[in-house]
Amino acid sequence: MATVLKPKRSETSLSLPATSDLEVGELAMNIADGKFYTKTSSNVVKEMGGAGSAILNDVTANGNITNQDIILNGSDLVFEGNLANAFETNLTALEPTSDRVISLPNVSGTIITTGNLTTDGSTTGDALVGEGDALAYAIVFGG
Repeated sequence: MATVLKPKRSETSLSLPATSDLEVGELAMNIADGKFYTKTSSNVVKEMGGAGSAILNDVTANGNITNQDIILNGSDLVFEGNLANAFETNLTALEPTSDRVISLPNVSGTIITTGNLTTDGSTTGDALVGEGDALAYAIVFGG
């Protein structure tokens, strides 16, 4: 007969085992989140496998932070605005053909998109005004 192993477990989303719940090297799992945990010899509960990232809901609802990348796997970032209505702003990336890095400038203001640029490079509508000099940046996704 096969032996069934059942690590300590929880089905409550975002529930983590306490250090007192585990022996060093013992496994625990959160079934709702799909995460495994163990206790280190330093008496720290550590997530095993996975990227160790915080889910966005945990960040926004509980103020948690992560120093890991947030990977969306084809999903958009959707900005609703103050009114829950039929109008949103979606930030999306087209399928890349190589790794891309887009850096945001160290200024305050509004980012100008290609929809605000004329053929001669001047802007229409709102312009980006940084601290000090007036600056214009274009961010193009895809190409």
